[in-house]
Amino acid sequence: MKMFVNLYLFEVLATYLVRLPSVFLNARTGSRKDRLSQAQRVRQEGVVVSILMLFWFFAAIILPGIYAATDWFDRFDYSLPVWCGYAGLAMAGLVLWILWRAHADLDRNWSAVVQIKENQHLVTQGIYSSIRHPIYSAHLLWGLTQVLMVPNWLAGVPGFAAIILIMILRIPHEERMLIGQFGDEYRQYMQQTGALLPRFSNRGARKE
Repeated sequence: MKMFVNLYLFEVLATYLVRLPSVFLNARTGSRKDRLSQAQRVRQEGVVVSILMLFWFFAAIILPGIYAATDWFDRFDYSLPVWCGYAGLAMAGLVLWILWRAHADLDRNWSAVVQIKENQHLVTQGIYSSIRHPIYSAHLLWGLTQVLMVPNWLAGVPGFAAIILIMILRIPHEERMLIGQFGDEYRQYMQQTGALLPRFSNRGARKE
C-alpha cells in the first residue's frame, strides 16, 4: 500500500529533523580542527564506505520517493500482509526515539563522520550505558522499516542491504579509532556493553 510508503518518507524527514539540533550545536561549538573538507571526510571513512553511503542515501530516500510518486517500479512489488506495514510504522517510532535519545546523550561529542574530535570524551550516561552504537542500531531498524513499509525489490530492499554493509565496515573502523584514543578505558567499555543490542546488567560509555 502506497500509504505506508508515504508514511515511510515522513519518517525519513523526521529522522533528519531529530538530528538538526546536533548539527547546529556542532556548527556553533566545534573547533576549526573538527571541520573536515569533503576530501578529508572520504579519507576518514574510506572510499568504499563513502561510496556505499552515497548509494544508501539514494536507495533509502530517492528510490522510495520515486516509487511513491510514479508507477515505474510497480512491477517489482512484493506482497506483505497489512500488519507488516503497521509493524514498520511502530518500528519507525522506535527509530526516532533512539536517534533523539542518542543525540541528546552525545551532545557535543556527536559527529556525522568517524573521527576523534578535539576534547572528546566517552559518554557514560543514558542509552550509551547499555549500547555502544545506538545510532547504528537505529539505522539498521530504519532499513528494516523500509523493507516492511516499501514492499518493492528496487525501492525497498537495496537501502537495507546497503546499511548492513556500511555497518559491517564502519563499526570495526570506529572501534579501532576509539581504542587508539581511549585505550583500556574503551576496551573495558566493550566488555560491559553490547554493540547494537543492550546488556541490561552492565554500564558503559562511548562516542557515537
